[in-house]
Amino acid sequence: MEIITVIIYLSIYLGLFATTFYILSFVSYSKKKREFYTDKELPFVSVIIPAYNEEETIAKTLKSVLKSDYPDFEVIIIDDGSSDNTLKIARKFENEKVRVFHKENGGKGSALNFGLKLVRGKIVFTMDADTTVAKESMKNMVRFFKDDEIMCVSPAIIIDKPRNILQRVQYMEYLLSLFLRKAFASLKSIYITPGAFSAYRKSFFDKFGLYDVGNPTEDLEMALRIQYNGYYTENCPEAPVYTIAPSTFKELMIQRRRWYFGLLKNLWTYRKIVGKKYGDLGSFVIPTALVSIILSVMVVVYMFFKTIFEVKDNLIFYQSVNFDFSSIFNINLYFIERVLFLFFSKPVVLFIILFMTVLGFYMRYASRKIGRLSGLLVNLILFYMFFAILFGLWWVITIFYTIFSKTVKWREL
Repeated sequence: MEIITVIIYLSIYLGLFATTFYILSFVSYSKKKREFYTDKELPFVSVIIPAYNEEETIAKTLKSVLKSDYPDFEVIIIDDGSSDNTLKIARKFENEKVRVFHKENGGKGSALNFGLKLVRGKIVFTMDADTTVAKESMKNMVRFFKDDEIMCVSPAIIIDKPRNILQRVQYMEYLLSLFLRKAFASLKSIYITPGAFSAYRKSFFDKFGLYDVGNPTEDLEMALRIQYNGYYTENCPEAPVYTIAPSTFKELMIQRRRWYFGLLKNLWTYRKIVGKKYGDLGSFVIPTALVSIILSVMVVVYMFFKTIFEVKDNLIFYQSVNFDFSSIFNINLYFIERVLFLFFSKPVVLFIILFMTVLGFYMRYASRKIGRLSGLLVNLILFYMFFAILFGLWWVITIFYTIFSKTVKWREL
């Protein structure tokens, strides 16, 4: 048996085992009785929006927040040294509820820390300037803070109006993350919170410090800091938040390189979190994620070199039999027949189909939660075709940058 087959079997087994475990945990958790804030108990909250050259989106973002049905809140906009009209546009919204401040450019973490020193709310939302929210999202998220152990609540992040193939693949990835984040919440094991729109207790910042300014993924670091100090993050699928996805391969690669580099950096910083002391998070969730990353990288590297050698051997063979390379149809027809034969003649295909079916149910669940079922089948096919390759490629490039100490910044575009 080839090593690649062993890796694939191992990956599928791990995936099926993990997903079954997450499903059972999710079902058990959904039956648990919870206490939530009533409308009368909802505290005053603050929304911090750091912005750097966001003149095209800042107005839309502010309008969506101001339409929220939350009873009492403030919005603090921090212009982080923009060179466009971001500050000018934001100033137009200033009133008793919206305050606008300007500072020299220092990065997202610096802008968030600037805002945290100005907030008046007990609950603080951090929001990206290219994000929009549903009117009910704030209220649904804050209700969870009735539980004193919860220091953060994450929303349901959704790609807004995906158009090309890359955005559609990301759309399905975010749907899958929606289910997994809720499953992780059932295990008290959320270790990544989206920076686009997450809610935090102000008291946590007061006790454990502000954002790590030099961190490329300051939101991820904060999520791990919450877990490291014995508190938890909850997830609210009933809080839709819409974000703009990278539309080109270069933009997407830069984003994922930053995310994954930040994940490696922060997991190393909080490496003591791996172990029985931190429950399911340290003994299962993070170890499973790390093993999945390692297996993905191994598959990509193996397939890359194997493909090169096979193409070389095939070209030599075709030349030896005087194959007519001018007939593109013959090459494509042979290729399709060969691929189909190899694909359906291996037992591992059955396991792959089973795993893909499970993922499909996850995404359908998430789609029903956010009320967006149209286009699900097409997007799902694109996800199956491209995501595994992209995921492995992103990690290979990220590891290369990590090994050779390349600098990864929050803003590289």
